[in-house]
Amino acid sequence: MASFPLPDQNHAIPAKSGPNFTPGMWWAMLGWLLCCAVLLWLSRHELASLTFRDPDDSMRLQQVRDWVAGQGFFDVSQHRVFPPQGGPMHWSRIVDAPIAALILILRPLLGTALAETVACAAIPLLLLGALTAALFAAVRRVAGPSIGLLAAALLLITPTILVQFGPLRIDHHGWQIVMATIALGGALDYRAARGGIIAGIAMAIWLQISSEGLPYAALFAAIFALWQWRDRGQTPRFIAYAVTLGGAALPLLALLRGPAALVQQQCDSLSAAYLWPLVAFAIATPILFRVLPKSASGRFAAAAAGAAAATAIFAFTGGPCLTGDPFKALGPLAYKLWYLHVMEGRPIWEQAISMVGLILLPPLAGLVGTIAAGRAAKDQGERDRWIVIALLLIGSTGVAVMVMRAMSVAHIMALPGTAWLIAQLFRRAQSHSSAIVRVLGSAAVAVLTPTALCALWVAITPEKKGNDSPPAQAADCRAGATIAPLRQLPASTLFAPLDMGPDILIRTAHNVTGTAHHRNAAGITAVVEGFTATPDRAHAILARLNGGRGPGYVIACKALNEFEHYARDHRHSLAAALARGAPPSWLHQLPAPEPLRIYKVMPVRN
Repeated sequence: MASFPLPDQNHAIPAKSGPNFTPGMWWAMLGWLLCCAVLLWLSRHELASLTFRDPDDSMRLQQVRDWVAGQGFFDVSQHRVFPPQGGPMHWSRIVDAPIAALILILRPLLGTALAETVACAAIPLLLLGALTAALFAAVRRVAGPSIGLLAAALLLITPTILVQFGPLRIDHHGWQIVMATIALGGALDYRAARGGIIAGIAMAIWLQISSEGLPYAALFAAIFALWQWRDRGQTPRFIAYAVTLGGAALPLLALLRGPAALVQQQCDSLSAAYLWPLVAFAIATPILFRVLPKSASGRFAAAAAGAAAATAIFAFTGGPCLTGDPFKALGPLAYKLWYLHVMEGRPIWEQAISMVGLILLPPLAGLVGTIAAGRAAKDQGERDRWIVIALLLIGSTGVAVMVMRAMSVAHIMALPGTAWLIAQLFRRAQSHSSAIVRVLGSAAVAVLTPTALCALWVAITPEKKGNDSPPAQAADCRAGATIAPLRQLPASTLFAPLDMGPDILIRTAHNVTGTAHHRNAAGITAVVEGFTATPDRAHAILARLNGGRGPGYVIACKALNEFEHYARDHRHSLAAALARGAPPSWLHQLPAPEPLRIYKVMPVRN
């Protein structure tokens, strides 16, 4: 580390800093490799059994398997969910493609099972490498290579970010964080037009992956608009961003979803409802900047008129997306008993106090450092970039306040300021004349790392055990060993808890009634309604499923939080009866190791 001394405040930043591999980048990549080794070691047991942390990862693998097996590129539905209709999905092939490619490359060498394991372990770690490089490059542009390297080091020890990049974490959240960081690099690029293009491409890709990128796309647009209003030299960044965002979103949507997607209206993914406003923004913005005056007021009016054009088109294309919660389409029962219990999608005021600290403390520390760095900046250009980081941090934290799972993006935006603050405080501590102050002060600086902040907060806010605590049983209802007995049953449709559905799909030949994926509103409603209804009513509900044939088996698992909610909150329900070990007469219990319970649906006797 002697080659990278802590910076003073007068470091020089090249006006044309590019993405080349500097010594600092090589050190960042070495840190990434060490982090990968640790993550692989920590995940060794899960890798051995292909046990995914989240049902969405299991479903992602099933989607990749279906595609590799010949399912159409534009068809991302799950045909083994809620048969015979199937379970509609809206996931992107962008996320599927590298997993599928690696499986196809390795399968002849390793066999299917091992190829899948290697692909599911490697892809998240490769994304982490891309994230590390992107963060280092972005921070280097505003604070120099030493702070960039420190920010990369902080990234590689921050659990709230690493949780989305561990082996087997193949869902799309890691992609979103990477795109946000690439866009950050574009925002800080000293070549304004190039920066706008980079940010626009990153946001266009993010929107293909998830509509959760929409507020961030608007955030970057607003910040670039204000920046160019203040500084005419930033006008090319705003125009390039607007043109690239809309210009890339249209062909990407047609390529990934098919031409029909350009006229379809969906509120939960990029569709005609959001696409055409982006296209209007891309078309109107350069025209407006050409015809309106180049003064500050003219530039402000041009940016505002471009945004107004997008808003006007959205008023025409938005339809039901203009008002209300798109998840209301689930219906009242599924919305209340399923969606409102998915805490990762809920706002901060519904979270436990320990989670509130995890969401807010790293951004607060980062904001303090970002403001301090801006005040210490040696020139206006550097100060403006710290202001941009501060605005991105405030905006992304606002999104995290509304949706808990967005906190990783806010924590990424906090790292530049946190790294700068730690470096400056450490430098001051080291320059003190007292040895005790140097030692204690230097050690105390570590408290500002996101890891330490979160750990201290959790330590001082012990979680209360109450009605919302997880079941005490340690068994994992989604583990391969738990689900293994289901493979002995004849292929059938299983009526199982939603969170078990994806793992049943990847480990058995069975169909399932529903999974926790909101577009399959009918399947979710059937599962929730069936488990929470009285046994007699549940029998009638199940009889209508599977094209009127009903499911072959009912699956229960007391150790599953979802099932425990059904049983606890609905004491006269089918779930409560199964939890008590008192199944109704139309269910015959089959031998199975606890906590799994298998019931064969018996025919009605006349």
